[in-house]
Amino acid sequence: MKRIIPALAIALAVCLPLTGCASMLERSYAGSETHVDYPVTEDDSTLRVETYQGLVNALLYYVSEHSAAGSIRLYNYSGQVEEDLERARAQVTEQDPLAAYAVRSLTCTVTRILTYYEVEVRFAYAHTAQEVDGIRTAFGQAGLSDELARLAAERESGAVLLLSGFAGDGALVDELFRLAWYGDPAWCDRPLPTLETTFYPETGARRIAELTLRWGEPSEGGGDYAARLDAAASALLEAHPPAGEGYALEELAALLRESALYDGEGSDLALAAFEGEPVSEKGLILAMEYLCRRCGVEAHPVLGRNGALWLIVAAPEGYRHLPGKGLIPPAEAEVEPAPLLYTDRGMEALGRQWNRDLYPACPEPEAPETSGPPETANP
Repeated sequence: MKRIIPALAIALAVCLPLTGCASMLERSYAGSETHVDYPVTEDDSTLRVETYQGLVNALLYYVSEHSAAGSIRLYNYSGQVEEDLERARAQVTEQDPLAAYAVRSLTCTVTRILTYYEVEVRFAYAHTAQEVDGIRTAFGQAGLSDELARLAAERESGAVLLLSGFAGDGALVDELFRLAWYGDPAWCDRPLPTLETTFYPETGARRIAELTLRWGEPSEGGGDYAARLDAAASALLEAHPPAGEGYALEELAALLRESALYDGEGSDLALAAFEGEPVSEKGLILAMEYLCRRCGVEAHPVLGRNGALWLIVAAPEGYRHLPGKGLIPPAEAEVEPAPLLYTDRGMEALGRQWNRDLYPACPEPEAPETSGPPETANP
């Protein structure tokens, strides 16, 4: 992900027409009427402004520089100065992502001096310049998911992201993080961490998201969980080679049913399924996902509306749901296990609900085509 560009470049950029570049202070409201304003002093602490947009740009410039104070001189200004100042202050601090995140308060004092107005501005910041410099950018839902996966893999305590092209709420961010977490069972060595998300501003497709993660303690046993999981899965696969060139989904499922010790109150860790410890349905799902990844089978974790976890896998007939019930050995030896794979309609029949926008569709098989009209009997 790209880091935020230097503040001076940002200040210059607001004077140019908008392009597809997602620099930190690119303004959706900067257009052809934006006036090119010039600094009055060499240190840029005093700026010359003649339009309302120039006034907004000046405030944004001070924010980008993390300035504590500045002076704006309004020349040939035809608007209502005090009303426009209040409107510009609200626009900057409530609508601009960086200002909404970084600025605690902004005050303005106006003085009339012969041919111009002198506006003294003062800023108090909620976040330091170093914290602002650490903001990362993420483009769209895919970019956000990549950042969430990085947080999960590196066990970070949080991050601040500039999101472009993402209008989802905190619930969607939380769901995307859980998908990233369950997306690699080797990361899941402890309970699911909790995530808090704060947006600046609260709505819009371009915002800053402040993410805070709280991690629980890892499972007992010590050592590198990922290495232990890899070794245990390797031993299981080596002891049960595939019937053909590679493992079929049914083979991997049968392997878990025969080797895992299912217990509804058992461990949620994939490792428990490989080491013969009591394992829950969630643990079986993570173990199956890990085996699929090891054996080159495409598998995606799915989060149900009621908190259930299952997989969507790439089967020979297309994408199919794989819930945990198909991995649980039947209570009686002579009873056949539950079906392994389901279409979307089949999962609905089981009472499962999920956010379909996040996952591949699992359609019904296509009906075979008929050749020509049906034959009719002779009268």
